Amino acid sequence: MLVLIRIDDRLIHAQVVIGWYEECRPDRIILADDKVAGNKWEKELYISAVSSDIKVSVLSLKETANRINQGVYDRDRVILLLKGPEQALRLYENGVDFDELNIGGMHYMEGRKKVLNELYINDSEKLIFRELVKNGVILETRALPGDEKVIMNSKIV
Repeated sequence: MLVLIRIDDRLIHAQVVIGWYEECRPDRIILADDKVAGNKWEKELYISAVSSDIKVSVLSLKETANRINQGVYDRDRVILLLKGPEQALRLYENGVDFDELNIGGMHYMEGRKKVLNELYINDSEKLIFRELVKNGVILETRALPGDEKVIMNSKIV
């Protein structure tokens, strides 16, 4: 069961491992990223950042969609981490059904404009978010569970 789907360009870090753990009590964290899944060193680095009592899977987007759609993680409480909105849309288009997406951190990069603190998006990312909103996905942003939940849908459309 997916308890949190989160976009954060830093992927696994202290806010996720410590901050969201209390709120979500996950059995597993899935880091879905084609580049990281294909790099043994990066994969091991991210896995090592998580307590050994939480299972970590680092998978490609295709593997993630296949496993979720086959019910492999139905008995686990899962935090699903994505690097950006493109990955969220790809999973959605491949049958991973979700109605809420947490946007935790999309930091400044050239070409991105500030929407909120720690949230910068470019034009193509905005179009992707709009597509998710058209499909009924609620876009909410907050760094930690105790932070104010800001619904982004009206800022994106």
